[in-house]
Amino acid sequence: MAQMQLLVTVSAAAFRGRLESSEDSLDLVDMPAFAVGELGVRGLSIPASLLAGRDATSLERIRNEADRARCPTLLLYEETPFDLGNADPEVRAAASERIGRLARAANMLGCANLGIACSGADKEDRFDLAATTLREIMKRIDRQEVNLLMQSRPGITEEPDRLTELIKKIGGFRIGSLPDFRIAHDSGDFTGNLRRLAPYAGTILATVGGGKLGGKPATGPKDKSPYDLVEGLKAVLAVGYQHAISLDHAGGKHAAKAIVEAREMLEKGLENHAEGE
Repeated sequence: MAQMQLLVTVSAAAFRGRLESSEDSLDLVDMPAFAVGELGVRGLSIPASLLAGRDATSLERIRNEADRARCPTLLLYEETPFDLGNADPEVRAAASERIGRLARAANMLGCANLGIACSGADKEDRFDLAATTLREIMKRIDRQEVNLLMQSRPGITEEPDRLTELIKKIGGFRIGSLPDFRIAHDSGDFTGNLRRLAPYAGTILATVGGGKLGGKPATGPKDKSPYDLVEGLKAVLAVGYQHAISLDHAGGKHAAKAIVEAREMLEKGLENHAEGE
C-alpha cells in the first residue's frame, strides 16, 4: 500500500450530542479510543466548549488516554470569534486573557495547535489593531509552545488574501491558518480558497455532511457534503500540504457513518496521489 502523506483525524464536535447526553456513556476522555476503534482515524481535534467545567486533572487524563490509544489531540479550537481589532482596550484584553487560558489548556492536552477566529469589519485601522493585538498574544503564549491558527470568518479574515496578509503582518513561525473545506466551498471559490490558505495551515478542517455546524443534522440521503472531498484534497496536496485533515460533522445518528466514509475517501485519494494518479 502506498504511504499516505498526511494524517486523517476527527473533531470531537461531531459527537457533541452523545458527549453531552446523560443517556450516553461516551465521554470526552473516551474519544481517542473511540476515534481509533470506531472511526479509524489517528488524531483528535477538540472544540473549547467541550472542555467547560473540566480541570487540569481531567485534561491530563484526556492526554493520557490519547497517548494510550495512539490518537494524539492535535488541535484545540475556539468556535466563537474574537473581536481583536476592537478600539476598546478592555475588549481586547478580555480576548487576550481567554486565548491565554486556551493556550494553557492546549498545552495540557498535548495539542500542537490552537485555532481561533477574528471578527469585526475589514477596515484598515481594525486590521492593524488586530495584528498588533495578536503579536502581543503570541508573546504571551510563547511558553505554551502552541501554534496559533487563524480561521476565516466574515469581516477582517473573510478573504483568503486578507487572512494571509494578517498572518504575514503578525510574523513568526507559530502563526498560521486553519482552513475549512466547508468555508472554502461557501466562499464561491472552493479550490482557489484552499490553495491560497493551505501553505500557511497547521491543520485543515473538513466539515462533511449536509447539515451546517450548529444547525439541525441532515439525515439519510440528504446528509451529503455540498463539495467534492477528493477535489479539496487534491487542491491542498497540489501546494505541498502534508499535515492533518480533521473531519467534522453537524452530528446526529449518522455522524460516525459520515466520518468513516469521508476518511475512506481521503485515504483512497491519498493512495492515488502517492501513486501519481
